[in-house]
Amino acid sequence: MFGITKEIIYEKGKWIMSVFGLYITWVIVHYVASHLYIQWCVPATISGFLMSPFLVPSPQCQAVRWVIYNGGNSINAMWVLLGVWCMKIFKVIST
Repeated sequence: MFGITKEIIYEKGKWIMSVFGLYITWVIVHYVASHLYIQWCVPATISGFLMSPFLVPSPQCQAVRWVIYNGGNSINAMWVLLGVWCMKIFKVIST
């Protein structure tokens, strides 16, 4: 009818889900890592406060901190990408 076939819809849907799935994955991983960092590395007790200088340099805390940092950067980049995409739809970008 309009030149849209099932194959085109399937391919576009697959691409959108791969991008959207990656975003959702980063949000979930960042959320979980943030809560794990609080539990494992900086517990909200007096003993947790006293132990935090010894817990923070541990490998699991460094790994969780890496996930938090890079997950946050990925989420920020995806918001920028969404903003640029919306600008492209609302206004034709001329070079």
